[in-house]
Amino acid sequence: MPVTRQHVEAVAAMADPVLRNVAITATYRDLASDVAEVLGRVDVNWLAFGAWASATAGRVIRGEGLLVDWGTSRAVAEGNRAIIADIGPRFVAWRDACRDVGGPTDEALERTLAEPVFADAPALTEAFLGYHEAARLRTEDPDLSDPRRDKRHAELVLRANILVAAHEQQLADRFVDAAMPLGGPAGLLTTRFVSVVTPDGPVSVARDVPRPSYLDGEVYPQVLQTLEDRALVTLVRRFGQDPGTDVRHSDAPTWEDYEERMGYITCFFRCYQRELRYFDDPPG
Repeated sequence: MPVTRQHVEAVAAMADPVLRNVAITATYRDLASDVAEVLGRVDVNWLAFGAWASATAGRVIRGEGLLVDWGTSRAVAEGNRAIIADIGPRFVAWRDACRDVGGPTDEALERTLAEPVFADAPALTEAFLGYHEAARLRTEDPDLSDPRRDKRHAELVLRANILVAAHEQQLADRFVDAAMPLGGPAGLLTTRFVSVVTPDGPVSVARDVPRPSYLDGEVYPQVLQTLEDRALVTLVRRFGQDPGTDVRHSDAPTWEDYEERMGYITCFFRCYQRELRYFDDPPG
């Protein structure tokens, strides 16, 4: 069964934070699969990354690995809830519009952006314009056999993923601050215990994003090694990252800092965008 808005609302309303996190993770995974029917599975969409991030958050919500819980588990649980409640309905709206009219047409885009949930979210409007254009490329070339379409698709999805993350992380900012309440030198110390779970295992956000194993020694997928889309290049530079292949300074030694966090996420998404194991169930 496709994920509905009512389902997202019901999950977000669950009282038990541990059970809610399990349901949120499953909702991200299922919705990522729904959206992949429109967007394809060549490039990982934000929702698939979101499922793995939610599973990672679940460990904190359960109190695993916390030496002292300064309200961290509660803040992470509330952030987990707020993000699915905000982002989920927007993806459902786009998925539904494309299904209702038979694909990523002009009418589907107009229906999507006419939804009230997009009225106050310019970054998300821009993101879904990108997803929609990428989906259209697949209708013209389902296997993306044309290298130019393949590259364009990859860059559109990456830009859209980063824009969704930028919106999401602004929403999450107060929850991150609450989860790491001491800040300063203590915040630097706390960040050393923050990791992101990948198909290769956990990686520390206090270090530069590592080379993923699926790329056999490369930093980025071939189509994303040299960025051409001007808006994408501007966005990558906006968050302090190199549009070339230099991943130095992609670390986020102060995770509660929005700019550092987004720099790491930007680089991370680019590295792992064609790691299709992100469509699998996350561990956790």
